[in-house]
Amino acid sequence: MTRLIALTALCAAFGLNTTNALMAQSGGAALEALDAQLPGELANDPSRIDWESYGADLVASAVVDPNIPGGGAARRFEVRRADEFIYAAGTNLPTTKSIRRGEDVTIGFYARTIEAQTDNGKGILRVRFQKNEPPYPGFGEETLEIGREWEWYEVNAKAEMGLRPKDGIVAIQFGRTRQILEIGQAIIVTGATSILSGAKPPPPGPLNLPSPLELPEALRGVGTLLNNPGNRSWNFEAPGGSYEVREDETIWLGRATRLTSLNGPEGAPKIVAKLPIEGRIEEGDVLVIAVAAKTVQSAFDDGKARLEIYVETGGGEAVRFAQSRIAVTDNWQLVRLKTRAPVAIPIGGAQLILQLRNPDQTLDIGPVYFLKSEE
Repeated sequence: MTRLIALTALCAAFGLNTTNALMAQSGGAALEALDAQLPGELANDPSRIDWESYGADLVASAVVDPNIPGGGAARRFEVRRADEFIYAAGTNLPTTKSIRRGEDVTIGFYARTIEAQTDNGKGILRVRFQKNEPPYPGFGEETLEIGREWEWYEVNAKAEMGLRPKDGIVAIQFGRTRQILEIGQAIIVTGATSILSGAKPPPPGPLNLPSPLELPEALRGVGTLLNNPGNRSWNFEAPGGSYEVREDETIWLGRATRLTSLNGPEGAPKIVAKLPIEGRIEEGDVLVIAVAAKTVQSAFDDGKARLEIYVETGGGEAVRFAQSRIAVTDNWQLVRLKTRAPVAIPIGGAQLILQLRNPDQTLDIGPVYFLKSEE
């Protein structure tokens, strides 16, 4: 359902008919509805922007803002040190259909530059259609200058080789310039030389989704998102417990992580989940932590599992703050905590800790939101 709503917003942003998407009952049907309105054939899933990113000096983070065209969410890429080669840092957009040799393939996306160490202040990126396996053969390389305002960019090429869904990607590379770029949702089509035929889509209206990086209504306007709620690649320690990622259509984004505490060392946490925090935090920043959670089973008399939450910084002098212990009901609830950062924290320098210390508890954790308040 999340993908359906995200695609509906995307259709609206591009001035397309959303009737079929609104009536669709699944993400696949919504993709088909969008495909029917685009030139050529849709070759990716535009509702996803959780693309694979790489680069030793690259920091990728989530950005949510209803003013971002094409869906209200984007990925921010900060290249902290320029490399000799542009392919030293980048992001890969997977294709979902075969691209045949000789046919047209086109990608279109919104992008803007936050800052760039170039003569004109514009960011630099290169688009390349390729195989995502050594020696990474590809075609259609084109280098673009990205301006300071949101604009629509397109790159078209004749396929010089076939690409399959299992290894076909569009590589967007930007490692040769120290810069901060934002790239919004993207559309890839085959069989067409342009997606919008030179017409710029109108900006979207107010969003009513959650997309993979969107906020539930209770958190809109609270602040800037510093993590990716759709990312469930957490780190776990389970000396006396277990964890499992599950599909769950009853909660935003449709997935939950089930934490179960059993027996373990006395007094020590039985199961610990560590969630990465993206984005820079300054000393004194007001932070809001929101965790969607519900109790599945608990040995406590009131039937509520006890979830412990805190933030921990890395480095030699680790700092722990925002420590809380919360009794969670057996219905989904959005647990909210407000705290103030006691120290400055660099990008990627902290993680949010969720843990169960008492045995015989099972808790489902839905999306987790870590925001820097704009108060």
